[in-house]
Amino acid sequence: MPNKDNTRPVPDLAAPPAGYFLVVPPKDSESDDAIDPAKVVRILRSHWKLLVCMTLLGGATAAGISLTMRNEFKTQAVVSPTAESNNKGGSLKDEVGGIAELAGIDLGGGGGRKVEAFATLNAPGFLREFINKNDLLPVLFDDRWDPKTKSWLPGKKVPTMEQAVKKLKDSRTLNENSKSGLVTIVVEWYSPVVAADWANGMVELVNERMREVDIRTARDSLDYLNRELATANSVELRQAISHLIEQQINSQMMANVQRDYAYHFIDRAVPPEMKDAPKRTMISIGGAFLGLVLGLSFIALRRRYARAQGAAT
Repeated sequence: MPNKDNTRPVPDLAAPPAGYFLVVPPKDSESDDAIDPAKVVRILRSHWKLLVCMTLLGGATAAGISLTMRNEFKTQAVVSPTAESNNKGGSLKDEVGGIAELAGIDLGGGGGRKVEAFATLNAPGFLREFINKNDLLPVLFDDRWDPKTKSWLPGKKVPTMEQAVKKLKDSRTLNENSKSGLVTIVVEWYSPVVAADWANGMVELVNERMREVDIRTARDSLDYLNRELATANSVELRQAISHLIEQQINSQMMANVQRDYAYHFIDRAVPPEMKDAPKRTMISIGGAFLGLVLGLSFIALRRRYARAQGAAT
């Protein structure tokens, strides 16, 4: 049986290596994804002049833009619904409900004057009436109005009433507290006096408008009830109609003598001394921060472009 040689051959170290090899290039420290704080500080220190210039330029640009913006002033009026008599219900609704309805008399069950007053204050038709009564088109669009000639500037489009209503509505905010019933009218405008006049004037116009409506309704109701009273046969019906007539006379009297008919002032609007907008300091800080970000972005893009050019060569 032949002998097997189990010894391994000794490799020749002087011979060149045989087989396949993977050549790994040296790692470029410039393309390392890890952030080196010391390296970042060095880059920022080498470009500090550019960063300072960009920050100052951004802040100055934002400050200049803010100076072109008009000052806006905010004021508010707080009002409370005027209490109304609650003696309209009871047995009268069963006795003369049909006659009262024909006469336009509310015997209870509706939302009352409080709901009607707030709905009136929030209605576009109310704003149109407010604009017409105070001739606000030249005020709302003063950039198109020539106060010397009291006419619209040539080449400028004459604003429509709907545009005026939208602009006035955008400058006014209504807030109603569901628990207390208090209503806050907030007005923002370029003139503090005008803003206060509008807030107070809207409340006064609501009072005037609802007072006139109730006076007219009471007068028409009295005319109808007097005709019904003249033709009524039963004593009970005549007494019920007489009570309705008494109510309408009281309502008409209250509407004539009560100035704060729908709302009474808790706090009248006053012209504010300090502007509410624009926030020029915050605008300038925001512009400076944006300039700094743009400067950092420019440095990063320039370094990336330089590395790409170096790798290409």
